[in-house]
Amino acid sequence: MPDTTYKKAERLISAVEKVSGLPVRVSWDDQLDVGAVLHLSEVNFSKQLRISVKPNRPDIPYLIGLQCTLAKRFYQQGETKHLSSSVDCIDKAINDFLSLGYDESTAKKCADTCIKGLGQQLRSIAPQVLFTTQMYRDYPELRDSQLTHFLYEKEDWIRSLELDKTQFPEWILHTHQAINGTTALAADYLFERTDFFEPFKEQGLEAICVGLFGDITNSKPNTTDTQLVTAWLNRLNLTDCFKWITTK
Repeated sequence: MPDTTYKKAERLISAVEKVSGLPVRVSWDDQLDVGAVLHLSEVNFSKQLRISVKPNRPDIPYLIGLQCTLAKRFYQQGETKHLSSSVDCIDKAINDFLSLGYDESTAKKCADTCIKGLGQQLRSIAPQVLFTTQMYRDYPELRDSQLTHFLYEKEDWIRSLELDKTQFPEWILHTHQAINGTTALAADYLFERTDFFEPFKEQGLEAICVGLFGDITNSKPNTTDTQLVTAWLNRLNLTDCFKWITTK
C-alpha cells in the first residue's frame, strides 16, 4: 500500500488551493516513469488539481510540494507557451547520429527521443531549481523530504556522467549533463554539502553549471518560467534548437 502520509506538504497544498480555487487530489500510480506528475490538462473538466505519485518513493511529501509549487506558479503567471524543437535541430541531431555510425532508422529514433528529452528537461528543471530553493527557504518542514529526494536522485545524476561519449552527439550529452549538474549544485548549495556536485566538477562542468545556477538565483521576482528557460537556452547555445509556441 502507498504511504499516504504527506502532512508535511499541507501548507503548500493549502496555498495552491487558495490561489487556484480548486481542491488538490493525490492519486497513486506505480507505472509512472517519474516520481510525480501534475495533470493540468484535466483541470477544465475535472475541476480539481490531480497529482499522480509513484507510491514506493521515499520522498513523497517533497514531490507533492513540488507539484503544488508548479501549479501555484502556473496560476500566478498564466503562461500559455510550449517549448518546441525546431526542424533544423532534429535534422542536426539525425546527421550527428548518422556520423556516429547509426543507420538512418535508428538515427531518426535516437534524435527524436533525445531532443524530446532535452526539451522536457529544459522546460521542467530550470523552474524546478528555482522552486526547490524557494521551498527550502519558505517550507522548512519539507527539508528532510527534500534531502531524501536529492539523495534518491543522486544516482541518476551521476549515471549521466557515465554515458558512452561515442554513442551520443557531444552537444546533446553536454546539455544533459550540465542540467543534471546544476540540480546537483543546487542540492550542495542548499544543504551545505560537496558530494552532490563534486563528480560534475571533476568532469569539467563547473563553469557551465555555476552559470546556469546563477541564471536562476540572480533572476528577479517577476521573472517568468519562459524567461528562466530562455536564459538557459542562451547559455547552452540552444536558441536555434528550441522555440516557444503560444498555445490557446
